[in-house]
Amino acid sequence: MWSVSRPSNRETDISAIQLRGMESPRVRSRLRLLALCLLTCLAVLEFSARGPFRALGSGRDFNDFISPYAQTRLWLSGHDPYAPLNLRERWPVFPGPTFLIKESVDGTLPAKRGLPSPYLESAFPLLLPIAELPWRSAIWVWVLTCLLAVFVVAAILIHLAGVRRRSQLALIIFVAVLLLAPMQTAIAASNIVTVVIALGMIGVFCLTKNRAGTAGVLLTIAIALKPTVALPFAIYALVSRNRIKVITPAIVTAILLLFLSIIPQHGRTLWWKSFLANNQSMFAPGAIDDFSTANPLHFQLVNLQAALFPILQKRALTQFGTGLIFVVLIAFWFRAVCRDGQLGLLDLAILATAALLPVYHRFTDAGLLAVPVAWALREMQGERRGFAAGCLLLASPFLIPGATMLQEFSRRSAILENLSRSRWWDWFILPHECWLILMLCVVLLTVRSLPRGHKLVQPGRESQPANRTVGPQ
Repeated sequence: MWSVSRPSNRETDISAIQLRGMESPRVRSRLRLLALCLLTCLAVLEFSARGPFRALGSGRDFNDFISPYAQTRLWLSGHDPYAPLNLRERWPVFPGPTFLIKESVDGTLPAKRGLPSPYLESAFPLLLPIAELPWRSAIWVWVLTCLLAVFVVAAILIHLAGVRRRSQLALIIFVAVLLLAPMQTAIAASNIVTVVIALGMIGVFCLTKNRAGTAGVLLTIAIALKPTVALPFAIYALVSRNRIKVITPAIVTAILLLFLSIIPQHGRTLWWKSFLANNQSMFAPGAIDDFSTANPLHFQLVNLQAALFPILQKRALTQFGTGLIFVVLIAFWFRAVCRDGQLGLLDLAILATAALLPVYHRFTDAGLLAVPVAWALREMQGERRGFAAGCLLLASPFLIPGATMLQEFSRRSAILENLSRSRWWDWFILPHECWLILMLCVVLLTVRSLPRGHKLVQPGRESQPANRTVGPQ
């Protein structure tokens, strides 16, 4: 009779250890996924509480969209949309704010409140479909549009990063976009910036799909709504190899928007005098958009002038210094692009950060930092993870409205109140967001300036470019 040999205890132990070794990575992967799902739920809750719930709650009757809404209705009726008295008459909420009547009469409304909003007249035809609705319905439609824009930005960043849509990294990028405080604040204030960023991102996406004509139309619409935020996407398109195909439909769209802007006036001249007068009042020393310390709300600005002025103390020198820094940064970037002839996500990240420096930007506009954050998250598993970690560290303070919190706590804490009287407070602490954006841009430029041999793109993680100048870095 044949005897059946049984495995020894040693062989059994080895098999058990091998089985545990195979199961261990699966368990860790499931735990990571569980933790990520929990983080996603918390991010959605925070985003909802700080964004749409505030927009449709306490911020429903006074926000950043109510003035463009009323101005669009004024424009459609053939009245000056930049006249404070006209804005008071067409204010959609009754009763309006107590300051509206007084400051519209004495002419201080633009300087103190930034009203009427200084949007270009070409924006009004684009806002007309929503402005035709009653205010109670319009604000709901607008907030939902802004929410959709945030999800569009996250989806396109995932695509440009070359990440699979159902991967854990894609979920991390989505969570990062939701957690950015500028995005949350923009939704809460019903600010137009999220829609403009989404239009710019769709335009870049169209470039990657070789649809330059559509990109030109979308970028022109973004510029018509808010040119300072659309700037990085416009530069990106103009540097690409398809710029001729972009420029032609862009010019046609711009002419069409200009023509539509004139129609309600029956051929009369545009209201440039009122527009320029309001802008002069808003940027006057001590006014709401002034970058100097004479403006009590200067800490809400993220452009570099707000950080340089406390040090230089001269407006002309501050403007010159900011402009020089911006030109140097763009020159270094353009030199790197000309060297290898390629554009990608890294280049868009550089432009998004650099564009925040030279011109007026409030905290909400820092939602552009979603681009460098997405690039850094993608690179955390590559050889450039040191630079990527540095970028994430520099961007992490934008998870909270830091400058506003510092200003508020300085009134309640004796320690912070004493610190707020020092030069360090005005030079570095309060305008820390401006310095962080500058340092972030420098780090990104350092990566971009590395020789091509130092670049490591892991296989399968890079999206397919439409041509040599469009594809993620």
